Amino acid sequence: MSGHEELLATWSMRATAERYAMAVDRGDADMFAAQFTPGGILEAPRGRFSGREQLASVPPMMRRLYERTHHAVVGLVPVVEGSRATAHTYTHARHYYRDKAGQDLCYEMTIRYEDIFEDVEGAWLIAHRVLVLVGDATYPTGRSHRPADAG
Repeated sequence: MSGHEELLATWSMRATAERYAMAVDRGDADMFAAQFTPGGILEAPRGRFSGREQLASVPPMMRRLYERTHHAVVGLVPVVEGSRATAHTYTHARHYYRDKAGQDLCYEMTIRYEDIFEDVEGAWLIAHRVLVLVGDATYPTGRSHRPADAG
């Protein structure tokens, strides 16, 4: 693979990882599942999801658990071997919710995904993704996302 081809492959994988993050934040099940190969697998703290039908259940699950999320892909380092690649994808994930006392909190995760990508008709899609929790913290957000007149 030439340097130019490797750069394009890396950019494509990064775009896939960013669409994955955006789909979670938007609650877009179809967009989320489309970032995976048809038999793609996600292994995460909330379970193992295999195939696009199960994968599509992830964004609605996140919407039930949290008021909103914010995922940022901060780096992706692939090793391309033909039509497959392994990669470490680095992410910060923030999950906003209100506790039983009404306090606005954020559960923040520092994540390294261990990825296998496959080139499917020119698109680099996730074939297998394992979420590795590097660290986490929960803290008050200091302000509410609610309108000021909501109390």
